[in-house]
Amino acid sequence: MTIIIRSTVKCPYPNCGHTGDVITNLHCRTAHDMERKELFGKYGKPCGVGFDMTAAKKNLEGHVTAQPLNISYPSDSTTAKDMRSSRNNRK
Repeated sequence: MTIIIRSTVKCPYPNCGHTGDVITNLHCRTAHDMERKELFGKYGKPCGVGFDMTAAKKNLEGHVTAQPLNISYPSDSTTAKDMRSSRNNRK
């Protein structure tokens, strides 16, 4: 299993803690009541957040991936109806 962690940035507003791929205008307006340009001008540009890959892998230990859905044929097809009836007959 390959883990891909994209680059992430942290909002420059003091004690904000918001991280994301980008710091959006919506975040700046709703959380800090200012436009992004105004926030970046006052507090500086967002800084990149680094990841400790060992910690990230440890965090995923024991995580069970979702099982794929059976999408080989639609449930209302003749094949599906035949399979259901054969299972019911075996009981």
